Amino acid sequence: MKTIGLLLIGIILGSAGGYFGHQYLTQPRLDELEADVASLSVDLTQLQSDYEVLSTVSDFTEGQLDTLQEAYTDLEAENATLNEEQAELNQQFELLSDMYESLLEDYETNLGGLDFSNQTIPVIDRSYMWEYDGEEYTFDIAIPEPLYEYYSEKTRYRTQDYRGYIMHPYDDDYVRVLLSEFDRIIGLTELTEEDKVGLVRTFVQNMEYEQDSATLEYPKFPVETLFDGGGDCEDTTILMGHLLKEMDMGTALIYMPGHMALAIEGNSTGLGWTIDNTTYYYQETTAKGWDPGDVPFSYKYTEYTLFPIEDEPYIAHTWDAVRKNEKVTITVTYTNDTPFNATGYRAWVGIELSDGYEFGKTGVLIDLDFKESKTTTLKIEGPRFQTMRLVVGVKAPDGSVQNKVYSEYFTTR
Repeated sequence: MKTIGLLLIGIILGSAGGYFGHQYLTQPRLDELEADVASLSVDLTQLQSDYEVLSTVSDFTEGQLDTLQEAYTDLEAENATLNEEQAELNQQFELLSDMYESLLEDYETNLGGLDFSNQTIPVIDRSYMWEYDGEEYTFDIAIPEPLYEYYSEKTRYRTQDYRGYIMHPYDDDYVRVLLSEFDRIIGLTELTEEDKVGLVRTFVQNMEYEQDSATLEYPKFPVETLFDGGGDCEDTTILMGHLLKEMDMGTALIYMPGHMALAIEGNSTGLGWTIDNTTYYYQETTAKGWDPGDVPFSYKYTEYTLFPIEDEPYIAHTWDAVRKNEKVTITVTYTNDTPFNATGYRAWVGIELSDGYEFGKTGVLIDLDFKESKTTTLKIEGPRFQTMRLVVGVKAPDGSVQNKVYSEYFTTR
């Protein structure tokens, strides 16, 4: 019984201890854990909400990243293409620069056959600005003073046939150097080789028009027109003709009473001529806006004489005449001013009556090398009691008479 009593007492004390332990130790801990769980549930809900937002942002960012990566790939490819184009342009620029320097060096070494010292050549700087196809272009050139002085002092050709101003060779190298400036412009822009003729045409057309005086007709060589920055119709025509000739383009000088223009080879509309299976179109050189084939109204219904610019001798001449009534003695000096041997050419003197009828006689052969001159004396007799004038020229092997020069009219007794 004593043992049972002790056991009951132990049970009672254990239960009381368990109750108080639960009440004052376990329950507060459980309450605290429940509060923590509730707080964690709130945090979890917030985290889930944040996760959903971040997932949306991540999806959007990944889309942007994909777009940016595609754009980057495109830009990288475009950059590679631009780098290739830049390398090609740099190579072309270096090539054109080398070509320009080479041409300039070649020219300065021989200066077109003129004598000069090996010292630095003095030059005359000129700047040009003009517009082509809505864009403005500029370039600077240097004109060698000895070249300008030579041509400014050279005797003028007194004839309707001004091809000698183009065919004389001492400025050929310099004109090629000038053309390399147009090549440089094409190399540095989106222009093509087909635009070169347009560039040259508008370059000349934009020059200042300067009329010769009423008492002095003074045609200029191309270097003189470049030096002056302009000239009258024959000056700009000669300059453009020389530039296009050095571009291997078919050209011809057009002589009209009181005016001169150029005829250029090509496919166009408007006024044109076919010579030896080549079609030439009228080209005005004195003002902007005139395309091949366009003719100013005042020259639409006039008489045209064409002088094709070809690689053939141009024989200049000066002469004096002594007349005894209808009998005339003429002393002529002929000079071959082009680097082509003149073989089979003859001195030619004619008579032209006041009604335009022309007859004449040929003289001695005048085979001439470049720079060679020959003087000959010819005699001719005209009809009596007629008004007439002398015609002096050169008869070519094909029978045509070139480089005609006329005297004043006179009347015989």
